[in-house]
Amino acid sequence: MKHPVTRKDLDDASEKIGREVRHRLEAALAELAFTPPAPEFLARIERLAAEIALWGARINLTAEPENPAELAFHIIDSLMPLVLRMRPEGSILKKAFAPGRLVLDLGSGAGFPALVLAAAAPARFTLLEARRKRASFLTVTAAALGLSNVTVESSRGDPASFKPLFDAVTARAFARPVEFHRAAGAALKPGGLAILYANPGQRLEPDAARSAGLDDYTRLRYSVQRGDRIVERVLALWRRL
Repeated sequence: MKHPVTRKDLDDASEKIGREVRHRLEAALAELAFTPPAPEFLARIERLAAEIALWGARINLTAEPENPAELAFHIIDSLMPLVLRMRPEGSILKKAFAPGRLVLDLGSGAGFPALVLAAAAPARFTLLEARRKRASFLTVTAAALGLSNVTVESSRGDPASFKPLFDAVTARAFARPVEFHRAAGAALKPGGLAILYANPGQRLEPDAARSAGLDDYTRLRYSVQRGDRIVERVLALWRRL
């Protein structure tokens, strides 16, 4: 006869997943020769992975929320702007997440990339998430990670309601590029940076970017381990005119 699964069983399982994700992340960071600016980063990410594992199955946060390899992929991919800014070709990102900078993340979902970036960098992050259960997850998890630099808003992020207050706008798996361009163009200060995570073959709608006031396009290619394969990825960057 099977015993019912208790809350302690779920907590223990999620904690184990968090530890495994931390182990994978430590190895990946060593391979990238990258040290996160925040000394608490690894502990925060272990907690984030555990929270995703605990909440994920109940509210459909992300695919495979109990797979450490998949969670590690999403976390490393989210972190890449901080990794790439240390390279010559990524100098445009140098100050994007510095103290005093304001960052807007569109469609924050399970916290990729915003909670990962906020766990590592001192900028202040506003996370927009239309789905209330996911917004609740983000709020609770930001508190569990001790992130005083995060604000969560349960909103669809209508560009018509935005004011040009932000130094950077990020998005990963958010709608179509044309919608990202409209939102980023409305929310960014002049000179602000639009940061879109994309796949190499993805159409990024350059005409829509220009129409939204975004120019000075930069494309940074990188690769991330995903389970037993390497995935090619792109950071697409524009400046607000």
